[in-house]
Amino acid sequence: MDNKVGERIRYHRLQRGMSQEKLALMAGINPAFLGHLERGLKSPTMTTLDKIIDALGLNYSEFFDDTVHPEDTESRKFYTDMIYGCIKRLPDEKLKMVADIMLKLIELAE
Repeated sequence: MDNKVGERIRYHRLQRGMSQEKLALMAGINPAFLGHLERGLKSPTMTTLDKIIDALGLNYSEFFDDTVHPEDTESRKFYTDMIYGCIKRLPDEKLKMVADIMLKLIELAE
């Protein structure tokens, strides 16, 4: 199943440092359903997509902006933005722990 919408939801959610639970609450949808959308297991109705885009503080033009390509999984920018979105809200001690783990993973990958 093509998951461009789900990838865009995840991308914009992480860019805003939001958890799935927070976005689901703001959009008035079930958090598990949001997870299914992001993974491409379900497809949103237009009503649900309206709620999500509104909760993200976007309009349809911004949500589908082709200058950002979250569906291009080879894009370094997509992954670095995703990582930054996940870590930017962490307290210092947890940020250090994540950095240590990343360094070990990079060391193992090389």
